[in-house]
Amino acid sequence: MKKRLVFSALLIAGFTFTSCKKCSECHYDGPNGEVEMGEYCGDDLEDIEASGTEINGVNYEVHCHGH
Repeated sequence: MKKRLVFSALLIAGFTFTSCKKCSECHYDGPNGEVEMGEYCGDDLEDIEASGTEINGVNYEVHCHGH
């Protein structure tokens, strides 16, 4: 019984840690100062940093905190 309980706890902990996605708050520096874009996670975070964001035909570099 004790082995099952320990195994179950380890299994749950393993799923919890492997399913975590790294998330960060992102912004870009516009002509009127820093503009917050909200939080991005996982692949969305990688994509927004790599491609930037386009506002009114101008592409801005996106910066994400802690990434």
